[in-house]
Amino acid sequence: MPANHTRNSITEAHRDTTSAEAETNNSVDSSADSDAASSKDTNITTDIDTDDISGDDDLTDCEIAMSAETDESAEEDIGKKINQLRLAKGYSQRKLAKLSGLTNTSISSIERNKVSPAVNTLKAILAVLGSDLTTFFSDEWKEPKARVVVTPKDLLELSEPSSRVSLRQVYNCSTTKNLGFLIEVYQPNSSTEEKIAHEGEEIGTVIEGKILIRIDETTYLLNQGDSYVIDTIRPHTFINPTDGVTRIVSAHTPTTY
Repeated sequence: MPANHTRNSITEAHRDTTSAEAETNNSVDSSADSDAASSKDTNITTDIDTDDISGDDDLTDCEIAMSAETDESAEEDIGKKINQLRLAKGYSQRKLAKLSGLTNTSISSIERNKVSPAVNTLKAILAVLGSDLTTFFSDEWKEPKARVVVTPKDLLELSEPSSRVSLRQVYNCSTTKNLGFLIEVYQPNSSTEEKIAHEGEEIGTVIEGKILIRIDETTYLLNQGDSYVIDTIRPHTFINPTDGVTRIVSAHTPTTY
């Protein structure tokens, strides 16, 4: 065999070996890069998940534990407790909803235990009512004792201090009653807020003066001695159109207002 031919064969074999080694090295490097990328992706995912959990409204371990207790404890009647605190403050559901950044429907559903509030929602409600999670779930919680006689000073004013309509609720601290009772006073040319709507029904009697009741687009005039029966889910407004004081006594269900 000629010498040149032998030299060329050796050179080509060396090139093939070098090429194979390069491919192997590239494959190893590519695999390492892939593993590193996968590891990096895993770290990113882990960081995101951790941030999401730790950033969940900045709940403390104590609050998370209380959240679990809220979900699991059948003994806690959260709605009843909130109702007691609200009435003790003399707040209507609408006022509590406004101050806590919720809707009237949400407060009503929570008080009747139709929905269980999230921890942060409960914190917002309790802050308005002058309480906190620790006190709310403590063994020191004492249910107020129901009374038989409710004196004028025991009546709870549900209207705003600046309102010219007084809605005083006869509240005896009972947690089992199903009927609410109001003593209402309307100053001359005053009215309730526009188009009130809340779940339940209401019956009342005008004991002094006159009152206009606007339900949807229909208006009814009631004189002294007249009574009304309305489905309160329909938007309604009470108006005293006279220059005299109007007084009404009314009952409503459910007791939440």
